[in-house]
Amino acid sequence: MSMKLNLKLLATRFFQAKDEPPVSDEGVNRYLLENVLRPNLEGNLLRLGDIDFDAFEADDVPVLEDYFDRLSQASRDLSQFAQTLSRVPPAPKAVRAFC
Repeated sequence: MSMKLNLKLLATRFFQAKDEPPVSDEGVNRYLLENVLRPNLEGNLLRLGDIDFDAFEADDVPVLEDYFDRLSQASRDLSQFAQTLSRVPPAPKAVRAFC
């Protein structure tokens, strides 16, 4: 079975999408987000001595973990979407597009 992709509709949907992060970081401790998680995601590993443990509460850690899990799921979903797109073979256009 061959899959068809309407690129015009896909482009329209992309242009209609809101310009916002794929996962809301509302409620996530700013210190943990900016100084712990993001540097680690960018490959800048931290040492325990670099962390300011007074900048967050123990209850902030599970919130950060949940945010990271949702962010990871969004990344997996996007990767799966990209893989699906890459498997759609090109199809000839029914009418000539140029002379």
